[in-house]
Amino acid sequence: MKKFVSMALVLVLMLTMITGCAGGSSSNVAAEKNNAEAAKYDKEVDFLVIGGGGAGLAAAIEASDKGVEDVLVVEKLGQIGGTTFISQGMIAGFDSKVQKAEPSVPTNFDEMYANLMHNASYRLDTDLAKVTVGRSGQTIDWLVDRLAMPFKSDVLVGYGPLEMMHVVEGAGEGMREPFQAALDKAGIEVMTDTTAIQILTDETGKAVAVKCNTKDGEMTIGAKAIMIATGGYANNPELTARLDPEYKGTYGIGFGSCTGDGLVMASNIGAALTHTDHLMAVLKDYEIMSEHNGTSGSANVSGLISKTPNLVFVGAEGKRFMNERDQGYMSQNLNRPIFDQMHKDGKGYIWAIADEATVTENKTPRASEMEYIKADTIDELAEKIGVDAAALNETINSYNKAAEEGFDAQFKRTPDQGLTQLKAPYIAVAVVPCEIITYGGVARNEWAEVIRADGSTIEGLYVAGEASANSAYMGFTISNALTWGRIAGESAADYILGNEKRPSPAGKTEEAAPEKAARFDMSTALNDGEYTATVKGQEGDMTVKTTIADGKIANVEIVEQHETEAVAKGALENIPSTIVAENSVDVDAYTGATLSSGRIMDAVAECLKQAAK
Repeated sequence: MKKFVSMALVLVLMLTMITGCAGGSSSNVAAEKNNAEAAKYDKEVDFLVIGGGGAGLAAAIEASDKGVEDVLVVEKLGQIGGTTFISQGMIAGFDSKVQKAEPSVPTNFDEMYANLMHNASYRLDTDLAKVTVGRSGQTIDWLVDRLAMPFKSDVLVGYGPLEMMHVVEGAGEGMREPFQAALDKAGIEVMTDTTAIQILTDETGKAVAVKCNTKDGEMTIGAKAIMIATGGYANNPELTARLDPEYKGTYGIGFGSCTGDGLVMASNIGAALTHTDHLMAVLKDYEIMSEHNGTSGSANVSGLISKTPNLVFVGAEGKRFMNERDQGYMSQNLNRPIFDQMHKDGKGYIWAIADEATVTENKTPRASEMEYIKADTIDELAEKIGVDAAALNETINSYNKAAEEGFDAQFKRTPDQGLTQLKAPYIAVAVVPCEIITYGGVARNEWAEVIRADGSTIEGLYVAGEASANSAYMGFTISNALTWGRIAGESAADYILGNEKRPSPAGKTEEAAPEKAARFDMSTALNDGEYTATVKGQEGDMTVKTTIADGKIANVEIVEQHETEAVAKGALENIPSTIVAENSVDVDAYTGATLSSGRIMDAVAECLKQAAK
């Protein structure tokens, strides 16, 4: 973690005491001791997968392919697929067959990894995230080769500047038939409408069975290995608040089955939970959400939040408390301060204020045919929303003055972040962050084995997908689920069949590239002077000026560039000085910005060729 202090360590020590969740068992684990010694199994299998989403299905197929004969998937809903089959069918990956089949800008591990970590504000576990990225291309190829998954030919730019998003024909629903066909052909049994409620262990702590509720009553299923693939907990705000009280007050609007069942079951037998201070929330209309107890999907005010340039947030005192445009309307940088203000105020919402002209211009009406609170004066608005009129006048007048001057000194908001004056008539709406995806979950190692707080593994227990933690963020949700599902299936198969444990499944990472010819022979005599060269860049030309003094490279200046800052920043800041220090254009690329590094070196090499004439 680079910027934020995580509560994960505290949570790891506390969360083994969790004993309940929505839809889960009310059994007293301390009384039962989770001892399956005397348990009578109603059914026995080799490999039991809890959850029939992308991660669970990938694990089941992989284990079967590796030689496990009796594989069973239990799914609490009436059909398989989970969030994977209702997604946009976008799967991040690099160096795949799909990518290689069409002309595209090549993408490598360093750039993919840097992009993922930047998007996640460097909050991910580095080892696990490297596996997610390193095996992403293999996952795409597996979908094509093993499942005959139909992909569109174009690999899209998405969630950053890279061509990495592979799109399934028919989106998520287009994945159903290939997966179902693979399950049928492999003879993998699937039990729908079956909710796992408790994992049982033997006297050694090994996971050996699962209690489930079915349409016909409770049953216990014994297994040689068990996998948790139950999804996250974005539809269980009570559990969210228990895991991290900072998020108390959120509404759960995630996928219906994402109630955290797997986290609770694993925690109850000693598994560590981690990263539960990290989720994605979207701002929704508090009045509508509270009226419908958080079940109204039409309560979104994202258009107002994302499209209205002069939007400001105020708390119960009528004062601003943050930069309203800090890194997007779904980021934690936006939602954390809102939760903090809600708790400070003792209310379940904060106020979003804009003006009627901008709302009309940007076509951002309130949902459900309701009207925004509207006022012709600041005093009238203050009365309608119940805040101090003097404070709100000061807030809006100060904001308007900052907009006129072009800089918000209080919260460092700039004109390119929509710093625009508010004008009467004003509008307001109460908003609340509602969780849509969770990134915390059951702790695991690189083999997808579930681990305790002391780092030891719970024998026979595996986890993948949104039920696990620390290895994915925007753009990698489905890719992560499928990749780690396969890893869990591989590991479980090795355990069941008594095979030797595989090496760490890192996949394709920072492996050495073939040695390339030197860009320029530095033994060549160079004429002193200033030379300029232009090469093709990420989103436009890059122009570099190189100064030669006493026959050596004295200075390198990037005159113009259109690289994506999130990825290229390190190269832009470090490669020029490295070239000067080493008096060479063949220096080591900056990690995470290989292509940008190469462009700078290529431009300097062109300058040197001019100096050699």
